[in-house]
Amino acid sequence: MLKDLVRENPDLVQLLEVGFSVKGQPILGVSVTSGVLNRTRLRPMVKYIGNIHGNEPVGRELLVHLLQVLVRGYRQREPRIFNLLEHTNITIIPTMNPDGFDRSKEGKCFGGDYKTGRYNEGRKDLNRDFPTWRDTNKSLNQNMKGRQPETKALMKLITSEPWVLSANFHGGAVVASYPYDDYRSTRQSGVSKSRDHSFFKHLAETYANNHQTMRDNSKCRSWNFKNGVTNGADWYALVGGMQDFNYLFSNGMEITLEVSCCKYPKKDHLNKLWEENRDSLFAYIEQVHRGFKGLVLRNQIPVSDAIVQVYNLQSGEQTRDVHSSELGEYWKLLLPGQYRIRGVKKDCSRDGFMYSSDFIQVNVTGLQPLVRGDLVLDKREECTKSKNEEEWIKL
Repeated sequence: MLKDLVRENPDLVQLLEVGFSVKGQPILGVSVTSGVLNRTRLRPMVKYIGNIHGNEPVGRELLVHLLQVLVRGYRQREPRIFNLLEHTNITIIPTMNPDGFDRSKEGKCFGGDYKTGRYNEGRKDLNRDFPTWRDTNKSLNQNMKGRQPETKALMKLITSEPWVLSANFHGGAVVASYPYDDYRSTRQSGVSKSRDHSFFKHLAETYANNHQTMRDNSKCRSWNFKNGVTNGADWYALVGGMQDFNYLFSNGMEITLEVSCCKYPKKDHLNKLWEENRDSLFAYIEQVHRGFKGLVLRNQIPVSDAIVQVYNLQSGEQTRDVHSSELGEYWKLLLPGQYRIRGVKKDCSRDGFMYSSDFIQVNVTGLQPLVRGDLVLDKREECTKSKNEEEWIKL
């Protein structure tokens, strides 16, 4: 079906060969956007990934159907879909674990091992196989050692493109879960906050609030979540999850979506599940057009891998840095508020200088949720032994 859509819509849909499973099955996806063959500068990239646990295929089916709805809606110029694909690059990967899916059984609502299909053919839970905060000082090649082929394929994809927003889909509960899944201190209970905690919570609430039943505490008998959202670690801590990897190793902000009480419900439930999730799927993607975006420039030339620092003037906190893309683009997702922002490029080892822009103040409002702010690196300072790069960055 993916290949047919690409063949029939070459201007709108592009095939993505992510990698292969342990048994050699292809892990395929597609990118959907107007003029898909040539990436438009400053058009943000969003991705949805399903079926990381093989016996949780509802997300897989939702994403297959979403793809068809996007293509048909664009061709018919439905306003919401047409506008979305004119301004957003959407990547859909229906299944990350085809081998586990082949082992799973329709109608089985529970199961957490190899036999039931949760694990891949390497007998590994793929959502426990990613590098963690303990590995952030290692190279990509070092972090790939000992990982499953499906995990390696997604690691390459996540770190090779300037993703801004994403979500992965699971089953067995109905809730939107946000980072961190893991704890970074000796404290092992309660909420594990990231530096973008408020926006992550907003993302989860956006999905839950637009879902027909996610806020209903009685939806699944096994779980009870206030307003249909939870912090991952506060629900139950896990090490090696994909959502934390996205945030720690790329610019991407990802949450985890549990979309069915039964892991593998009978197929006659799918239409109802689609209706429950439809508005949420669109509303979530639209959150990528919040905060601010722009180019990092020096001598009018785009600068790649520059650090963009953002400070919240109301709270005094610094959010997590993002890095500019190969085209010099950056995106920072933010809630309404007042912020200071600047760009920094460390070139000590190449030419002996560090470059920075002036701080600019940006106001994000409800009426103007997305602001354009280009950063010009017109300040230069010589690197010295007494002032290393990290000290300089913190000035």
